[in-house]
Amino acid sequence: MTTTFQDLLELLKSKNKTDIENALSQFQHHQKEFKAHFKLEYSEDVQELMNMLLVYEAWDGEEELMVMEEFDFYRKQITHIPTAVWKIKNLKQLNFIGNQITHIPVEVMRLKKLEALFLSENNIQNIPTEISELKVLRRLDLSHNQVTHIPEEIAELQNLRELILYDNQIKEIPKSIGNANNLADLSLSDNQIEIIPTEIKNLKKLTKLDLNNNQVKSIPEEIGELKKMQIILLANNQVQIVPKTLKKLKNLFAIHLQNNPIENQDEVKELLPNCTVYF
Repeated sequence: MTTTFQDLLELLKSKNKTDIENALSQFQHHQKEFKAHFKLEYSEDVQELMNMLLVYEAWDGEEELMVMEEFDFYRKQITHIPTAVWKIKNLKQLNFIGNQITHIPVEVMRLKKLEALFLSENNIQNIPTEISELKVLRRLDLSHNQVTHIPEEIAELQNLRELILYDNQIKEIPKSIGNANNLADLSLSDNQIEIIPTEIKNLKKLTKLDLNNNQVKSIPEEIGELKKMQIILLANNQVQIVPKTLKKLKNLFAIHLQNNPIENQDEVKELLPNCTVYF
């Protein structure tokens, strides 16, 4: 017996993910009706089709939203995060890389299970303070945007491992960053940062610090407290003196200091005999 288009619409209301995917797949036999009903072209990629229907709000997807864990809309010329996303209670990964999104709605706080948020290559200027509600977030990538400020509340993300904010317009690292206890990767290259706060000493799990292409004038002595540090990138800044405390970083294997007016180059080489130093 042939499944009718109306039957498939009813099947979309199922709470069973397999039934929903089956319905979306069978729409290929009703492509004209599909286009007329949803105002979209049919795609044979079921996951992409599902995402597309939700993004363009052609289907509320209430049932499917209960089971989705990933939402991927990479380079689809989207200008805003669709309201349907905030209903995905079990969402763990959200990918809107390479779109034209201008802001992150405060509703992001509803995604209590979100572990990874990818929003690089958009036109975002602000990070809402409500992002602090994402208590299990492990990776936040807002590189290649127009962000000017890191909110103090970012430090409340106690499970955050990677904070990727390179190529923005950030001028200051908040002092509260020292409270982000599990941070391992802090990438802030290509910004306008002048000062590394001494509070960075509290990031005991930090292994990578990337501040290439900023306006940093000095390295705080407290950086020597970061025992797990493996690589420091400070090329193209204004650093003159490298502190002696770097000798305490026994796991450091590379430090990039190219294009800085370093005055104690010979001393740095002696301080770090087992580390590759780039001048």
